[in-house]
Amino acid sequence: MKSYLENIYNQNNDIFGYSQMYKGLSLYPIMLKDTKIQSLFYKILCIPKQYIADFQILKMSYLKFILYVIYPNFNLDADKAIKDITELLEYVTKEKVSFIYTETGKQGYDFVDIRFVINGKEYNELDFDNIREIVLQQNNFSIEYIEEYTPDLEEVLSFNNRNSSDLTLQDEIFTFLVLMKMGIKDIEEYTLYQFKMSFEKMLTLKEFDLYKPLLLHGDITLKSGEIKPYLYHSTRGGRYDSIKINLDTFK
Repeated sequence: MKSYLENIYNQNNDIFGYSQMYKGLSLYPIMLKDTKIQSLFYKILCIPKQYIADFQILKMSYLKFILYVIYPNFNLDADKAIKDITELLEYVTKEKVSFIYTETGKQGYDFVDIRFVINGKEYNELDFDNIREIVLQQNNFSIEYIEEYTPDLEEVLSFNNRNSSDLTLQDEIFTFLVLMKMGIKDIEEYTLYQFKMSFEKMLTLKEFDLYKPLLLHGDITLKSGEIKPYLYHSTRGGRYDSIKINLDTFK
């Protein structure tokens, strides 16, 4: 996340599901029950751009990247993109959203300036990029994770995760409910961040209860890694941490 966005970002708000602020605009996290918005979130905000070796694409705003590159690639026009972006923005801001297009007379993708209006205030393409970073962060993603995307490493990661690649959010939800002995109504108001963090902690504790006694009695040994204790600090790892090894281990 950009340093000036980190300065205004309140991480404690994510714990309790509160909104983040950007230029007087409240940005609300996505609820676990709102699956349509989740689909729009992944479809619109989670597409890597920096790996594409095209100068025109690299220098364009992320908003234009979605409008003129991603949606046309799926045979969807800019009107459909604007409709989807509007729906997503109206969800996270709880306000009505409209777009303004101004022709610039310039060439290429700079032929038009795009702005969007929320509660009477105009925001530009850079603002959209910043809002994207904040919304990603508060929903347990990061711009760094997405832009780390590399096609070759992605193939290796997919192969490495082949046995669990078909797992869905539905699988995670019902696994969590069964192990925690909770009902579906108990978690429908969880934000994505709250659920992902809770799910991670639950799996870690179950792993500790299962493997730590065996490790202490010498029934098993660890080839690498560690059994995390009940209380540990969660960190957001890199996209390819699970398939990377350090230099000493490689040697």
